[in-house]
Amino acid sequence: MSENAVASPAHEDASPVDAANIDPGRDDLSLGGVFKIFWRTWPFIRPSLKHLIAFVAISGIIGVIGVGLGGLLVALATTGIMSADPLGSAVAALYDFDPSVYVNVDKLSDDARRALAWPTVNTAIVLTLIGVTAGFSLYYYSIWIFQSINQRMRVQLIDRLQAQFLAYHARAETGDAIYRLHQDSAMVTAIIRPVFLEPIMFLGRYLGGIVIVMAFSPQHALILGVTSLPLILLGRYVSPRLRLMFRTTRESNSALTSWIQESVQGIRVVKATASEADRTDEFERRPLRALGAAFRSRVALNLLGILSFAIIGIATIVLQSYAAWWSHQETSVFARDLLLAFGFAVWNFGTFGAAGSRWRDATGSLRGLINLWGRAQDMAVGLGRVFEIMDLEPDIRDRHGASVLAPLAEAVTFDDVSFSYIAGKPVLNGISARATAGTITAIIGPTGTGNGKSTLMSLLLRLADVDEGRIAIDGTDIRDLTIASLRACISIAMQENILFSDTVCENIRYAAPNANLADVIAAARVACADEFVGELPDGYDTPFGERASRLSTGQRQRLVLARAIVRDTPILILDEPTSALDARTELTVLSNLKDWGKPQGLRRGTLHFSDYASAVDYSPRQPGHLPD
Repeated sequence: MSENAVASPAHEDASPVDAANIDPGRDDLSLGGVFKIFWRTWPFIRPSLKHLIAFVAISGIIGVIGVGLGGLLVALATTGIMSADPLGSAVAALYDFDPSVYVNVDKLSDDARRALAWPTVNTAIVLTLIGVTAGFSLYYYSIWIFQSINQRMRVQLIDRLQAQFLAYHARAETGDAIYRLHQDSAMVTAIIRPVFLEPIMFLGRYLGGIVIVMAFSPQHALILGVTSLPLILLGRYVSPRLRLMFRTTRESNSALTSWIQESVQGIRVVKATASEADRTDEFERRPLRALGAAFRSRVALNLLGILSFAIIGIATIVLQSYAAWWSHQETSVFARDLLLAFGFAVWNFGTFGAAGSRWRDATGSLRGLINLWGRAQDMAVGLGRVFEIMDLEPDIRDRHGASVLAPLAEAVTFDDVSFSYIAGKPVLNGISARATAGTITAIIGPTGTGNGKSTLMSLLLRLADVDEGRIAIDGTDIRDLTIASLRACISIAMQENILFSDTVCENIRYAAPNANLADVIAAARVACADEFVGELPDGYDTPFGERASRLSTGQRQRLVLARAIVRDTPILILDEPTSALDARTELTVLSNLKDWGKPQGLRRGTLHFSDYASAVDYSPRQPGHLPD
């Protein structure tokens, strides 16, 4: 067996291959693209549609009740108590007031005004209780709805990340993936209110405000309608610039996350080389760059708010000037017959307050809409980064009509296999070999030179597919087998000794969750891990910290080996399984593996692959079978 010693792409100085690396000087999203991104969130939102409808309906009912009680409060406090003007017949009927005292008079008497104090207080209390209770209840209801939606997106995002080809993960930044999964995906939750719910509410309040104000004055309604035009033009002009700034901000924070992750993961190297001061200095500089990008984007967003406030402020001054003049002249309201029942026949202090509350609500809704639009640009950028991952198609998929792998009976064969991570730079070229069932096959080569030993085993697992040739199990091309059945019959102890923040037992049976404690202990004994596990405070129930940092490299390697053994699969791959062990432990492990394989596996046709470095001096040195 021969292999070309070409450097593995894991050592290449390459940038992430995902779509995040765009030109920071241009905006990749058009106005239509923003709406398209928001529309793509619909599959994640649809399962919660009935809850969203219930949320909107309850909010609408509470809003109508609030507007009604608020109008009554204005009529009692402003028209009645403060202005001493007669109340409308509808208000008097609702509170069972005597019309001869409260309606059919020119002015309310002092006694009548004092009598309105308690009804006013009671109305305010009811309005407050409804508002506070409904507000808290709806808030927690909305949190439950939104987090359910966010979880759906995160599950699909991590599933798509796991489905990507190894070259993607070799060159992509871990911190960027974490940022997209944790921060960018949260935008699906953030957009539900500002993109789907709040625009409907704001637009409803705006249009409703125009209709109500029209009953007082068509001129006011026209001013409210015209005010929206410059705001639309402003939003259209500012949007591309906001999106560009928000993308720069997110990519700066993503890069910072990657750098922090790298620093924490490499803390031993940092301390061993006394580089703490340099790392601290760099940490002072990098957040400043991210902060600067975030600051510029927020300044632009606030500038949009200031300009919209100025436009709305001008409209408000015009509205108030007209209303003040008409109140001074006691001009009749436009829909006098309709508003008379509520006590608003002419423009006066009470009418000014009632109409003013409605136009302020309408202009406030306009401000809310333009602010939502500004924030929506950031959400669109964040979700766009999520969909960049979701649009990546898995490189390794089941072929149509793929069959389930039958029990291993004969051999695994490599027929003229060639493979490269990067076009024109082959890692494997024309490899042919046969590993017969019931044997232990070693692939010999210097460690860490990128000569393809680990790559060959990755191809057997279909973590990547060959460029040329084929790999077959019992004569069947592994590409014609289902991925699930293929990987179910293969165990692997990888070079990377990855352990999780769980107990020793759960780490060993991570890939075989149904294994019992006896199976776990037996696997640990084969891997020479049982002795040091017994010295841990709680034995196999001892929990690890993050990445099991309290264990030595050799201890971690033995636990990873035990994890592969406990699966008891027909094919066992050991990728440099003893590289971190001392010579005596290494020989013991190899002897244990040979003894374990004979009764447990070789009699059933089990095949073991071992990936050994040249530092292990086996004789005769021939690719093929390990000596007994």
